[in-house]
Amino acid sequence: MAEELRFTADAALIDRLGRELVGKQETALIELVKNSYDADAQRVRVDLTHDRLVIDDDGVGMNREELVGGFLRLASDMKVRHPLSSKFLRHRAGRKGIGRFSTQRLGSSLRLRTWKGGDQLGLELRVDWRDFERGLELASIPVYLEEIPPRHAGTEIEIGSLRDGWTPAQIRRCWRGVMNLLQPFPVAPIDNKPQADPGFEVEFYQTNGLFSDPELVANFQTEILDHMHAVVEFRVDENGRAEWRLTDNKFGEGISWTAIHHEHSDGSNPPNYQHLHNAWMKAYYAILDPEEFSSLIFTRVRETLVAEGGIRLYRNDFRVVPYGEADNDWLRLDEIYGRRTILVPVANRNWFGVIEVRDPEGQSFEEHTSREGLIETPAFSELRGLATAVLLDAAQRIAAQRGRKTRAGGSAEPTERFLNRLREAVRKARELDEGAFSSSTIDDGPPPKTGSSTVQLMTDAEAVLTEAQAIFADELAMLRLLATLGLTAAEFSHETGMTFQAVRLDFKQIFDVALNSLPDDDPFIARVERARSMLDRLDALTSYLNQLASARSARQLSRVSVSRVVEEFEKGVRDLAARSAVNLTVDTPPIEPLYTRPMHSAEVASLLLNFYSNAIKAIKETTTERRMHVEASSEGEEVVIRFSDTGEGIPEENREKIFDLFFTTRSAAPATATALQENTGTGLGLWIVHQIVTRANGTVEVVQPPEGFVTCIEVRLPAYEDNE
Repeated sequence: MAEELRFTADAALIDRLGRELVGKQETALIELVKNSYDADAQRVRVDLTHDRLVIDDDGVGMNREELVGGFLRLASDMKVRHPLSSKFLRHRAGRKGIGRFSTQRLGSSLRLRTWKGGDQLGLELRVDWRDFERGLELASIPVYLEEIPPRHAGTEIEIGSLRDGWTPAQIRRCWRGVMNLLQPFPVAPIDNKPQADPGFEVEFYQTNGLFSDPELVANFQTEILDHMHAVVEFRVDENGRAEWRLTDNKFGEGISWTAIHHEHSDGSNPPNYQHLHNAWMKAYYAILDPEEFSSLIFTRVRETLVAEGGIRLYRNDFRVVPYGEADNDWLRLDEIYGRRTILVPVANRNWFGVIEVRDPEGQSFEEHTSREGLIETPAFSELRGLATAVLLDAAQRIAAQRGRKTRAGGSAEPTERFLNRLREAVRKARELDEGAFSSSTIDDGPPPKTGSSTVQLMTDAEAVLTEAQAIFADELAMLRLLATLGLTAAEFSHETGMTFQAVRLDFKQIFDVALNSLPDDDPFIARVERARSMLDRLDALTSYLNQLASARSARQLSRVSVSRVVEEFEKGVRDLAARSAVNLTVDTPPIEPLYTRPMHSAEVASLLLNFYSNAIKAIKETTTERRMHVEASSEGEEVVIRFSDTGEGIPEENREKIFDLFFTTRSAAPATATALQENTGTGLGLWIVHQIVTRANGTVEVVQPPEGFVTCIEVRLPAYEDNE
């Protein structure tokens, strides 16, 4: 007769599972905080000392069945059977069955106290993990459970004899580990939806000495809001007087409380609001530019803003939906920014904000019968107008302090002209002051009053500087964009080249098999030959782009052979030119390499590619013979490149403007245009050419074309000298 046996478990299993399932102490603590979230907690406080850790939440707590059947039962399926939390129906965030092992991973002893609230007694569970020694039966080691006096609902976990120390950096990593669960706005019920999730907040404290008080290490304020760039507020009193202010401005001075009315922006003493009373706003502002944050903080702030950005509305402490929800643009911030009439970042994703109104009688702010949103009452209209005006004004002031252009339009005058105007203003001020000094030494009378004129000149100079700074900032932003596009193109070209050889071999076999199967099918043979030709063109273009990317990646400057660059350019694009029925010819000295002073060879190639791109568009607009000619030569101490074409030509009045940023003669693309069409004629290509040539101390201009051509652009670069 067979003997019945039972599986047994060694007590050391607890330690082994704790170490294998929860490798890092940060992971263990994160899991315990997630368990508080799963218990419908709204607030969690974590306190750390040198040998003790306490997690206290205000969740729903556990009864005896839940504690014994869940926490004390290994491999419990409670979370599988109940994937949503009981009160707020949250999707459970904690990993199934990890919590108990997290407590063992963190320390040697555990005291868990939990309450259901009201008059119900609480429960206290005590576990000493040191009792779970190897060689003992797991079921033979006792843990202790007893009742304790009642308290408000929640759970407190105290872990003693910590196995590891904790640094502030580790604690902040734990906060970031639960960041996606957090609600960054004030916790309050949603109006008419008492069961709606009010949010989740976590704070981490640490006590460093026996007689020290706990210090806040990480919460939403320290990890997100303190890194925002400014705080914008308004307040409207019971009489309708509105004021706003700008504080914590990282880019300049703030603004103290200042009276405002959005319909009377020019008045020094704006009137009170007629319908809007007892309203407040506090909004945090962030410019989502990686250069304005450290890398880790930028990612954290951006992810949070994308998910939770916007201005929420609260009425009498209750959240009013859908205001501030995703895709809700009740203050028209996304619309205004999308139109690009305001160039500063003012979209919903740039703000964390709350507006609160007090209207206990419901006379000024009335709900729709569907209980979704408010009726457009006069008070609500005034509230929206005020909030939008304050946010826009604050963002534009900050942009001006950063030297950024705030509105579309205006002159795109090159920065050299701004500097010339500045030099002229300074020269006049110097002459005026010198003249005043001379007259005062000749005449015994009082010196002439030159202060007002000098002040005006200096004011003009300051305005010129501010405008020039904005232009510099725009150019810098464009250079970043171009760098990103260049890296993307280089990566695409590299990846294409990596796979092209394999594709070529595969297609060769396919072509051979197909031709052997249909040797007499002339139309099919013609299609095969056309496909081969297309592969050859793609191969040539990919190789050329890879050469450019490789040359540009070398940061060290070196002399460049213009003759070689022109010849490589012709090889790279001749098939493309032939496909457009363009006769492309080049003329370089047979022996002379035409070396320039140190620069990147890819920069010279970029000049030619930009000229080619513009010429191909101009040629397609004509019905004459399509021709391009590139000539390189040496003239004295300069290397000269001339690019000629038979396109539609450049009007005389535009010959100096074509190198300005964003200047283009192309009309706007239609609404149905493709992405390629939309990016054609953006006014960037020749501006890039001008930047490259100017940086190399060269010149570029439109000159008289050779006979038989319509347009010729000439580039002159300093030639390489033997003593360099």
